[in-house]
Amino acid sequence: MVRVAGQVDGVTASAFETELKRVITTKLPKLVVDLRRVTVMEPAGIDVLAEAHNLAVKHGGWVRTSGAAKWLVDLIRSIGPDHYPTLAEALPAYRRAI
Repeated sequence: MVRVAGQVDGVTASAFETELKRVITTKLPKLVVDLRRVTVMEPAGIDVLAEAHNLAVKHGGWVRTSGAAKWLVDLIRSIGPDHYPTLAEALPAYRRAI
């Protein structure tokens, strides 16, 4: 899981891209990106998510996003990753307590 906070713009997108690529290629190509604390997502950030999604699929995995604000959800869905309202729903190993 990668947590993102603040603005993802032309300045910060490079670091965002580097981190997502690192996780997908060196750890596991199944990644949840927590967007609850994102305040701004410029086109550069959307492009990073799309590229990460494609890279993960190429490596047999996926990218899921969670917690994005309503204004961001439709943009995310248009580029490929599945979006879940909560982090718990996005995590495949999540099991509700009985």
